[in-house]
Amino acid sequence: MSLSVEDVGAVFEELGDLERNFAEVELDALRRKEFSLKPLYVKRQTLLDKLPDFWPTVFGNGPEEVQQFFSAEDLALISCIKSFTVERYQIESETKGEPRSLRFTFDFAENDFIEDKQLVKEFEYKRREDGPGSLISKPVPIKWKGNKQDLTKGLLDAAVELYAAEEAIKVKSVEVVDREALWQHEKLRDKMVKLDETDEDQPSFFNWFGFRGAIDSSAPKKEGENGAGNGAEDSDDDVEEMLEVEIFPAGEEIAIALAEEVWSDAMDYFMSAQDDLPDGEDLDMEDDEDDEEDDDDVPDLIPAEDARPSKRQRKD
Repeated sequence: MSLSVEDVGAVFEELGDLERNFAEVELDALRRKEFSLKPLYVKRQTLLDKLPDFWPTVFGNGPEEVQQFFSAEDLALISCIKSFTVERYQIESETKGEPRSLRFTFDFAENDFIEDKQLVKEFEYKRREDGPGSLISKPVPIKWKGNKQDLTKGLLDAAVELYAAEEAIKVKSVEVVDREALWQHEKLRDKMVKLDETDEDQPSFFNWFGFRGAIDSSAPKKEGENGAGNGAEDSDDDVEEMLEVEIFPAGEEIAIALAEEVWSDAMDYFMSAQDDLPDGEDLDMEDDEDDEEDDDDVPDLIPAEDARPSKRQRKD
């Protein structure tokens, strides 16, 4: 039995609706799961704070997709992380709130690089009518202890400056900001080009705090040169324009990896690091005299058959 073009189109339309239903069920399951896990994560954090060098060890032994962005200079500051938390901050209850929005909090010990004791970066999930949603964020400034201590080589400051200029214009006008006309845009773009051409050092992970994302569903569409709106093309132009001055293009992917792997599986990465220690070396605990027996006595925290699979956020 052959179907007409109209019938095939109707089938695909129903399949599209069904796919959205699947996505909603998965989203509801994620919301309920993360709401239930919240008090457990709070209790876990209280215990983790008692372990020396826990988070530096986790980050140093974490997934390659995150570690690949650590420069040699970054490691000294990463070793000063005292505490790290991830919150699905827009979840209000088991049935209400966006579970894909994320808040990251880094607490630092005293160090030679930054004055900040805490850095907080939020990612808000934005839906799109014409495709998958995405995470957007505001640049977070870091107070460096001098230009030589700035691991981002001035990129983060320039990204924060551009964002502030755009926001100042939005306060005065409802029109779309012509980002490329701003001198802050040119300054940031020139700095990115210069560093890309002349700087032999690897870009810093801390550029991540300047990530913005290219989707802003609240912004009105730009008009074409002939005065007519051109939605899809305008959206593509906005994305391309934003990527020109995006100092950490993989910001969304790293945010998801931090939330779903580093945060969720922190104990696995920590214990894996202990397994990789050379013979004769153990955790720097107060009861070092019992270290030789500890390796055999430490139980598996998560049995292999019950280990949580790593899942990525599904977008709709």
